[in-house]
Amino acid sequence: MVAFNHYIDQEIRPTLMKLAEYEARAITTETMHKAVDDQLQQTPNLCEGIYVIRADYLQMDPAAANRIRSQMICAVENAMQTLPEQIYTIPFGSLTGNSILNGHGPAWEVTLQPEGYVEARWQETSESLSINTTRYAAELLMEVTVNMILDGRTETLVVRDSIPLADILLRGDTPSVYAASLD
Repeated sequence: MVAFNHYIDQEIRPTLMKLAEYEARAITTETMHKAVDDQLQQTPNLCEGIYVIRADYLQMDPAAANRIRSQMICAVENAMQTLPEQIYTIPFGSLTGNSILNGHGPAWEVTLQPEGYVEARWQETSESLSINTTRYAAELLMEVTVNMILDGRTETLVVRDSIPLADILLRGDTPSVYAASLD
């Protein structure tokens, strides 16, 4: 009996956790993308005004950025709360790695509770494309923590994704003369 318990803990449980993690990631990522898309559809001008363009610089408006971040977090949290508990049953033989036993045996139950919390932060990047042409982008990096329950044990999973919300191309005049320092 001890050898069987050891086999379960060393061979079967890690396979179950990988399957549960895969399903939880897929469900969470899909829910996150749908929530963000729905929020952008409901408020099409949500990202307008995130950047303030001055004569010689570009600056993110902190109030607009925080408002957008808060709305996106709320949308994802609400979407996650509406997800039902997911219960999967996997035949024991499918977890053994033995092709003869595949699909046979008693079912092993995995429960995914899409509960957790959402965090987000802004990430800005800039890229020089050519002379006097720069691309600025702002992404919202979102993290959703999800609880997975397997045989009464709870595991947490963090799903990360970046949501592009602003992309600006700044162009200046191309100089007619180039100068280089000659030493």
